[in-house]
Parts: sequence; C-alpha cells; structure tokens
Amino acid sequence: MKPHEYNPKAREAFGKSLIDIGVGIYKGIMILFTVAPLTFLLKGALDGTNKNIYMTELVKFIVSPMYFVFLVFLVGAFLLGHYFRKEGLRHIHEIENSRTEAN
Repeated sequence: MKPHEYNPKAREAFGKSLIDIGVGIYKGIMILFTVAPLTFLLKGALDGTNKNIYMTELVKFIVSPMYFVFLVFLVGAFLLGHYFRKEGLRHIHEIENSRTEAN
C-alpha cells in the first residue's frame, strides 16, 4: 500500500515517523561529533598518566581511503536525514491542506 492511499490519520502518523527518523539521524551525527571526542579526553584526563592528548593522535591510525569512506557515509547520512524530514513534512502538509480544503 502506498502512503498516498493511507487514511489521513495513518498518513499523519507516517509523516511523523519519517520526521522522527530524520531527527534521529541528525542526533546520531551530533552525538558522534560531541560525545565521542569528549570520552577520549575524559579517559585521558582520568587515566592518571601525565601524557598529553591530541585529537590528531586519536585519528592518525586511520588510513586515507578510510577518511573518504567515512566522509561518504557522513554526507549520505546528512542527505538521508534531510530527505526523511522533508518527506515527513510534505505528508503532514498535504494532510493539513486537504483538511482546510474540505472545510
């Protein structure tokens, strides 16, 4: 069954779930760039050793092709999150328009 064949309540729920998926992807990306580096820094600070921690040392073990793959996945996740949010908003907007036209 295609989404445009759903009844209005089911289509609205479908739109909201698409928005939730898109927001979840964005939240996951933000957690990746905020929480993961902070855990490395906290581990180094609470480790008890006196060696310095540099972010470049944490990621220098990754080879160049892996950077490219990481960037491709990151850009793909941003695009996928944007697409899900846009489609969810479109479904909800069409439901609201059909309700106002019916009145």
